[in-house]
Amino acid sequence: MESSDFSWMVPIEVMLGSLNHGEVQACSISRVPDEIRDPKENAFKPKLVSIGPLHRGATRHLQLMEEPKWHYMSEFLDRIGSPEQTRRSEIRLRDCGIDILKLDKVIRASYGGNIESEPHDFAKIMIVDGCFLLELLIKLSNYMENQTGGGAFYHDPIFETEKKILSVLNDITMLENQIPFIVLKKLYRKVFPDGTAIDDDHRVAKIVRKAFGYPPVNSSGGAHILHLMHLSTVEQSQQEGKRAKQELLSCATRLRAAGIIIRSKPNCSVTDQHKLVDTFNFEISFKDSGELEIPSLHIKETTEVKWRNLIAWEQSWIWIRCKYTSYALFFRGLICCEHDIKLLMEKGVIVNESNKNREELLTMFHTISKGAEHMDSSYSELCERLNVYKGKKVTKALQKMPIIIWHHCRRVFEIMVYYCRNWYRILIRDHIPTVWKFIGVVAAVLLLVLTVMQTYYSSRSSN
Repeated sequence: MESSDFSWMVPIEVMLGSLNHGEVQACSISRVPDEIRDPKENAFKPKLVSIGPLHRGATRHLQLMEEPKWHYMSEFLDRIGSPEQTRRSEIRLRDCGIDILKLDKVIRASYGGNIESEPHDFAKIMIVDGCFLLELLIKLSNYMENQTGGGAFYHDPIFETEKKILSVLNDITMLENQIPFIVLKKLYRKVFPDGTAIDDDHRVAKIVRKAFGYPPVNSSGGAHILHLMHLSTVEQSQQEGKRAKQELLSCATRLRAAGIIIRSKPNCSVTDQHKLVDTFNFEISFKDSGELEIPSLHIKETTEVKWRNLIAWEQSWIWIRCKYTSYALFFRGLICCEHDIKLLMEKGVIVNESNKNREELLTMFHTISKGAEHMDSSYSELCERLNVYKGKKVTKALQKMPIIIWHHCRRVFEIMVYYCRNWYRILIRDHIPTVWKFIGVVAAVLLLVLTVMQTYYSSRSSN
């Protein structure tokens, strides 16, 4: 009797093997759903550096960065630790290979068990990308401390320009561009052994927090770097989730017309942070006196990518607090047109430190929560109070009318400008892509005008 083929059961065995592993979360690194990806696909696809198997070698730019990865890996393996930790890089590399190969099934479980690479090839990806990522994070921490590159980063392929640093920062925070945190911990422990249990070893988590400007805390690193960012910024309390929807029904201009005073809440921690660090302060408050205080939201070149991927992470996991999603939905209700963005920028609520114009900011706020299905109740009570608030003075009604009318007029004008621009782009792209076609269109328009004029004057002369 022929032996049965059980190869089709390997993904099931992989998933079951991860259930009792405390350092791994199954399916924690997955493809972003189309509903969340479609508004801005580039926010989920790495441009310069691929981490893990999902985008490996997908574009020419990602392929070109494979060689610098090996240089970073070599630098990490050659790092000098304490006398007990310092060993030859070849010995360190072999120890890393043995440990990562043992974790093959639990690592695959992080990707849903559907990675088809051969075990040794898969382990090679984990080792190269893991060592590269650790060396990058250590360098990034030093870069943040020194506030400038200096001679330490001379001829470095990543730190040579700020534009490259920003691109890499965006890449390593993408949900599809992660490797399990257990890989980073295992590699670091093999290069710098300290004798502690792996559950009590928080050194890699501290390096990540330092690199991204989060306060150091003795806690685990979660499933991957993006998860650690979420753990570092959102209090992980049990809060009942609900279906995502826009709870704030009045935009910033309407709130001001209702007598609400909008002001930015002072945030001392932002002034001390590096310009590459993103900060989200969720402490929005509304006083009975009619004052709405919102901490300043600094929009940087890395803000949108990080925000979108944190929302994607919240939507991909059931038992997680969807704070970033609720925050995005609050701003979506607060902003309905460019007029609102201008008002919030004047009040210091939005601080634009990126190259985005107001139209691009409006698109970001309107689409960043698109496709989200879950949110928490962080701002539910606050939105209810804002929706029913009415000014106490009778004169408020007289003040409100001109503001609302002017707001509507500007919004209609913005919509007309938007559609005119779109029609113009379609005309240029589809009908006048070359000079000769442009000349043909102009000639056709002139011919049409001359024909109409000839018909008109012919009819007049005959009368």
